[in-house]
Amino acid sequence: MGWRTNLLLMADASFRRRLWLPAGLAWGVFGSMAALVARFGQAPFDDPLLLALHRHATPALDGLAIFFTIVGNTGPMLAAGVLTTAALARAGRRRAAWLFAAGVGGSMLLTQAIKFFVTRPRPALWVSIRPEHTFSFPSGHAMDTAALATALFFVLPRHHRLWALAPLFALAVGAARMYLGVHYPSDVLAGWSSAVGWVLLVQLAAGPAEPELG
Repeated sequence: MGWRTNLLLMADASFRRRLWLPAGLAWGVFGSMAALVARFGQAPFDDPLLLALHRHATPALDGLAIFFTIVGNTGPMLAAGVLTTAALARAGRRRAAWLFAAGVGGSMLLTQAIKFFVTRPRPALWVSIRPEHTFSFPSGHAMDTAALATALFFVLPRHHRLWALAPLFALAVGAARMYLGVHYPSDVLAGWSSAVGWVLLVQLAAGPAEPELG
C-alpha cells in the first residue's frame, strides 16, 4: 500500500505543478486588461468589437442573449455552487467540496472587490435592451460562470459531458454580455481570466491530496 500511495501522491503533485503555467497565463491576461483600463480607460478593441456585435443584432439573438444573462446571473450560479458543494460533501468528498466552495465563492467575492477598486462605468454606445447600473470591470457574469466551469474540472470524472458544456456556457454568457452592450470585451476577458486564475491558485495552495485507496 505504501508504494501505491507514494505513486499517487507523486502523480497528483506532478499534475498540480503543471497548473502554474495556465495560472500565470490567466493572471497575465487579467493584468493586461487591468493595465489598459487603468492607463487608457479601455482596450483598443473594446468599442470596435461592441459596435460590430451590435450591427448584427436580431430579435432572436436578443432573446438568446437575455436568456444567457438570466441563467448566468449570480443567483443561479450561487445556487449551482452550493448544490455542487453539498453533493460533494454528501458523497464523502469533503476536501473536494471545500476546494470547490473556495474556488467559486472566493471568485465571486473577488469580483466585487475588483469592481469596488476599479469603478469602471458601463459602456454607453447604445441603449441596452437589458441595462445595468453597477460597475463594469470585471464582468461578474463572465467571472462567475468561468469559476464554476474551472472548479468543475477538478471534481468531475474525465468523461463527463459538463467538461465541454460548462466552458461553452461561460463563453456564451460572456458573449451575451458584450452583445447586450453592458460590458466591454476587456471586462469579459478580465472576468474569465481572473476566475480561472483564482480557481487554479486555490488548487495550488491546497497541495496534493491524500489518496483514498480501497
